[in-house]
Parts: sequence; structure tokens; C-alpha cells
Amino acid sequence: MNRTLLAVAALLAAAAAHAQPTVEVEELRCLPAGRNGLVRATAANEPAGGSARLQFRWRDHGEIYWLDLEPGGGGRWWGVLPKPEKRNQEVEYSAALVDAGGAVVARSATRYVKVNGNCPVELSPRETGVAENLTVGESAPQQQGKTVMGFLCDGIVTRVNHAGIRRADETCRSCVIAWWARPSVLFPAGVGGILIIDEDPEPEPSPSRP
Repeated sequence: MNRTLLAVAALLAAAAAHAQPTVEVEELRCLPAGRNGLVRATAANEPAGGSARLQFRWRDHGEIYWLDLEPGGGGRWWGVLPKPEKRNQEVEYSAALVDAGGAVVARSATRYVKVNGNCPVELSPRETGVAENLTVGESAPQQQGKTVMGFLCDGIVTRVNHAGIRRADETCRSCVIAWWARPSVLFPAGVGGILIIDEDPEPEPSPSRP
């Protein structure tokens, strides 16, 4: 009898060791327009040294982007989407498990969610920290050097190209630098006033000689 139990236990352990990885992503009711959305996923039989990703794009526009999901323990994962811009009315998303070498070993069903201005999403301090320091991965060469299609730059600080090479997000950063380099920048100067700072004032004419 003991031998039978040991044999059954061994078979169950072997079956568990060879069980296929799976991942599912929650179905969202909405995404907030111009603000970050929160997505959760659950996984089983995750590969050793692997991780989970959230894949997304503006529906029917361009190639897929991805970002690493944060571990929540017990097969639970979560991630923060970039902020949809005003033209983006619907987002396509799914979850994937990748092994230690970055190969996808499991993928969830693809889901679609509408973007609207009345979608209540409140981020925790930890989630806000992630939202302000997003690393967005690319799946195709033509995505490099361009903004994340359909999403605002806010919070996107790092990019990973299709070959897995990490870099600072040069596109969003250049937009900020270009804004600061404008000859005149407007700032509020208290109630009812605007302060104009001239970054590159023209030189005053030399005083005329007698």
C-alpha cells in the first residue's frame, strides 16, 4: 500500500512538473481617458526565472507594445498602462508569460476595453510610483524613435527595442527639451497674471555715439 501511495505521489509530482504554464488577464470595464489604467493577471506553472508581461496597443493601430507586470505573490501580477491620448477610444490588451530567455511560453486571450472620461481608477502610492517610471517594450523595428502610438508621454521614461536593448525614451524626452528651448515660455505669475520668460532675448541696440 505504501508503495502504491509513493508511486501515485511520484506520478502527481511528475505531472505537476510538466504542467503547461497558463496566464489569464482580467476583463476591464473601462480605461480612464488621459490617466493610467490598472490591469491584473493570474498565472500558474510559471517558468523558473521568468516573468509576466502586459501586451497592449491602440486597437487596430500599429504593432504591439509591452511592459513587465509587477509580481503580487501567489501567481498574481499587476501593471499600469500608459495614459491613453484623446484620439484613442479603445485599447487591445493581453498577458503573456516569458521564460528566463525572454521567449513567450503562455499567452492569455486578447481583450478590448473602451476609453472614457468617467472611469474611476485610483492608484496606490506603489502603483503611482510605477506609473511615473514606465518601461515600454517594442515588438517591431519601426516603433523605435517614435512615441507610443495612441498614448501620452507622461510617465514613459525607458524603452526596450525589438532586440531587447534598453534605452532612455528619446522621443518623449526630446519633446520636453524642445518645449523648454522655446524662445518664450509662459508661467503663471500669481492670480490673474502670466509671467513671460524670454530664453533668448535679442540684444539691445548699442547706444548711439555723440
